[in-house]
Amino acid sequence: MLGVLAPLTGEKEEDLLENALLEAGYDADKSSAFLAAHYHLASGGNRSRSSLALTFSKKLKILASDAIKIAASIELLHNASLVHDDLMDKDQVRRGDSAVWAKFGNETAVCCGDLLIARAFLQCSQLTELDKIGECIQLLSQSIEKTIYGQCLDVDHQAWSCLDSDNYCQSVIQKTIPLLLLCFELPLTYSGVAYPAELVKKAVTHFALAYQIIDDLEDRIIDEKVNRSNYVSLLAQSMTVQDAESMAREKARYLIRQCKTNEARLPAIAEGILTPGIEQLSIKLDRISKG
Repeated sequence: MLGVLAPLTGEKEEDLLENALLEAGYDADKSSAFLAAHYHLASGGNRSRSSLALTFSKKLKILASDAIKIAASIELLHNASLVHDDLMDKDQVRRGDSAVWAKFGNETAVCCGDLLIARAFLQCSQLTELDKIGECIQLLSQSIEKTIYGQCLDVDHQAWSCLDSDNYCQSVIQKTIPLLLLCFELPLTYSGVAYPAELVKKAVTHFALAYQIIDDLEDRIIDEKVNRSNYVSLLAQSMTVQDAESMAREKARYLIRQCKTNEARLPAIAEGILTPGIEQLSIKLDRISKG
């Protein structure tokens, strides 16, 4: 996961997900899904997407309460994807504790993820600029659909094992990019600021691909044991593992350079927004390279 950006700071910001879950609960707060959602959110995480969305919203001069709702909606969607992803991959551990499905059961995990998605839409529906809500909700919906499509590709083990490296990157883009891109698109759409959509997408895409390949370098052995898609394993089908790891490292370095180039071309309002993450990726890749 993309946990390389600076965490949120300030009591109000640290509690944004918990507060979002508590709002307008109807009878949901009596359900096992609600308990599971509390459990999952309490397990922590770097809140990288909410941090990015909140920082960018502040740069765009969005009202603080609206900025928090935007950040919360994106992070809630991300956490919903984690709950469902762990269930599908049968990963028993998340953030050092039992994954939701392992602790509460498969059915509750499905409902927990659904509840987090519902609360994400609730947050977006409560934004103060009423004429912008419809467009923002449409963006949320589109991002979820794209993520679902990418997840379907990811769990098709027979299909991904037959991919070449370029098509593997495309499958990663389908699963990982939508919610990360939303950290830019949602604040920009809500603020009404015009922006070069393709340039933003390029910068975010290179960042996410670099992260995923570095993650695959770290997790190759674990991924192979559970038959999970992995860039290095894919390359190793036609070369030695050592050569595959070397090629993956070079690909990651190239993507980091491209990310820096594209970030430098972003509008002034987004200047330096990805820099902390890029720096952390470089440090992590250097550590892996040194063994």
